[in-house]
Amino acid sequence: MLEAIYIGQSGMSAYSKGLDVISNNVANLNTAGFKVATPLYSDELYQNDSGAVPGTEGNAASGAGVSVDTQRLSFAAGQTRTTGDPLTAALDGNGFFVLNRDGQMLYTRAGQFEYDANGQLVDTTTKAPVLVRNDSGASTSFNVSDFRVYPPQATTYLKLTGTLAGTGTATFSLPAVSLVDSGGNTEQVTAKFVRSGTDATQWSVEFDDSSGNAIGTGDLRFNADGTPQDGHNTMTVTLSPANLTPFTVTVDFGAASGFTGVTSTATGTTSQVQMLSQDGVQLGSLTGTSFDDHGKVTLTYSNGLTKTPATLMLAQIDEQQQLTPIGSGLFTAQGGTQPEFAPAQTAGIGRVMGGQIEQSNVDLTQQFSDLIIIQRGYQASSQTTSVANEMIQTLLQMGQHQ
Repeated sequence: MLEAIYIGQSGMSAYSKGLDVISNNVANLNTAGFKVATPLYSDELYQNDSGAVPGTEGNAASGAGVSVDTQRLSFAAGQTRTTGDPLTAALDGNGFFVLNRDGQMLYTRAGQFEYDANGQLVDTTTKAPVLVRNDSGASTSFNVSDFRVYPPQATTYLKLTGTLAGTGTATFSLPAVSLVDSGGNTEQVTAKFVRSGTDATQWSVEFDDSSGNAIGTGDLRFNADGTPQDGHNTMTVTLSPANLTPFTVTVDFGAASGFTGVTSTATGTTSQVQMLSQDGVQLGSLTGTSFDDHGKVTLTYSNGLTKTPATLMLAQIDEQQQLTPIGSGLFTAQGGTQPEFAPAQTAGIGRVMGGQIEQSNVDLTQQFSDLIIIQRGYQASSQTTSVANEMIQTLLQMGQHQ
């Protein structure tokens, strides 16, 4: 009967630990990336060769209570929700985000990131740097400080498109076009087209700066079909901004014998020419960071351009039960576990969903059902202990009356 008391106590202890697990699951219902734990119970056996009466044979094995495994986790994906924060990320499929805390790798499904005071991309809870792969392929952390400005690029190439009329008005003025100097500022230039009085397929072109000074002249000629003539389809202009080095721009009127640039119509009476493209880049300041489906860190600038200097490094872990939870939705890998590091959508890893977060995978209905079962188990174990204790008290009283 003493064994019955010990067995009942083992049940009470096991169900008490199970209650702790359920309580922790429910408490973390809204914890991002939290993985629900399930208490698993197993019986304890010991050998017993004696029966109820001394000298008689008993069972080869008798129950000695119950034990519980409280570390069994379910890594099923939780639902995702939109956060409105571009520095959050969730995973659609397998994989974990990787943090490097003083050389220790931490794994999480909760992609809650931010830039620290030094510009480093870190986890919001632990402040541990987020592992990324840079342009050279090396695994490292990401610091945005070197990318806060998009450097300007002076215009070197200007392409025009449109039509010059073979009849009617013999002149056409190109509206002001903004070119970019080496300082990232814009320089306004205009152009005047004048048709030859003797040959409608020939035009003289003069570019002027914003002060009306001529900065380049050229001779534009067309083939009989109205396409630019080879050798007469480009010209150069040179701008001299104040306090900056002069720069030269090649003006392209279109590929020779092609219809993609400026063309001439023999019967047309109206001219219309405009800028098609240029390669100048204005100075840009960083306006935002986001993650695409492949986990690329995409930086957006005020000049409308973007950069992708790094890619989130993810981990694929086959033996997920070898991960140990350490709180805040973070896990560490046990010694024998060898994660495989790769970008999103490779090596069996899912896609990254920027601006979203994975919620916990706690099923509240299931937790309450388990809670009722655990409560009944605890009550039954307690009752068993009470009955065994009462029987011992009865035996003691019987012994005292003999």
